[in-house]
Amino acid sequence: MAYIMKALITGSNGLVGSALKKILGENHVYHTRQDADLTDEIQTKEYVKNQVENFGVDTIIHCAARVGGVQANTNNNQGFFLDNYLINNNILKSAYEFNVPNFVNILSTCIFPDKEITYPLTADQIDNGAPHPSNYGYSYAKRLAGYETKIFRNLTKGNWINIVPTNVYGPCDNFHLIDSHMIPGMIHRAFLAKQNNEKFVIWGDGTPLRQFIHSKDLAMNILWALNNWDSDNHFMAINEEEVSVMDIAKIITEKFELEENQLVFDSSKPKGQFRKPAKTDIPSDYNFVGLRQGIYETIDWFIKNYSNARK
Repeated sequence: MAYIMKALITGSNGLVGSALKKILGENHVYHTRQDADLTDEIQTKEYVKNQVENFGVDTIIHCAARVGGVQANTNNNQGFFLDNYLINNNILKSAYEFNVPNFVNILSTCIFPDKEITYPLTADQIDNGAPHPSNYGYSYAKRLAGYETKIFRNLTKGNWINIVPTNVYGPCDNFHLIDSHMIPGMIHRAFLAKQNNEKFVIWGDGTPLRQFIHSKDLAMNILWALNNWDSDNHFMAINEEEVSVMDIAKIITEKFELEENQLVFDSSKPKGQFRKPAKTDIPSDYNFVGLRQGIYETIDWFIKNYSNARK
């Protein structure tokens, strides 16, 4: 079991990092891009060294990543691979060099193979084949980080773990109209549809099924796993409820009070895999944030912080 004296959260302004900050409070180190460019090996090494030697950091929760939705990944697989490989390798090597005893590496269910798998997804299937072509750059970079975390765990005998969440959503996300993940992108388009009395366009046909976890739930279970997950197997942080893209669209439409005829589908846009349900390692008595509540809260945050939100 880990006893955290002082944690360093990379990517603390992002979706997951900001949720951890809200739970942990101010007595920790919250990295942002302005503090150190994690794609730069020298900057990363000096930054981690300083936090460990001068501020007593004994835990790194690595949330920083270059992320994007299906279209952003499809258009630039090479860029997503290179940036994430550099970020992950630099922070992992630095944590190892400066003897950080606790390390949490955040992955994604996109690392799973596109084929040669059985549902629900389980951690032992990751190496069964290639990921979906739409995001193989990001996915392979994340897979490599997972292997590297295991290698350093074996070398250090420390509390180094990998966590695989399903689709994460919540406040402080990236709401870009093109490059974001599904829920924040839909929220932004619905906001503009309401403002301008325009159509609310949904990518694809609305049929794909997905599992979602609120950033608060993921943050809570990262901390639970840090203190309880004593295995080199990946910890699957999954809310097992499956919902369709259409279900998400209806919740967002209702919150913005859009007319039914404003909701349209664009089949020319990518929709990704039809479904990819995964099995969870989260304790069965954990109470998740309800999807409708979580989306409503995310919309409220976006409207309140519209001028400063990433978009």
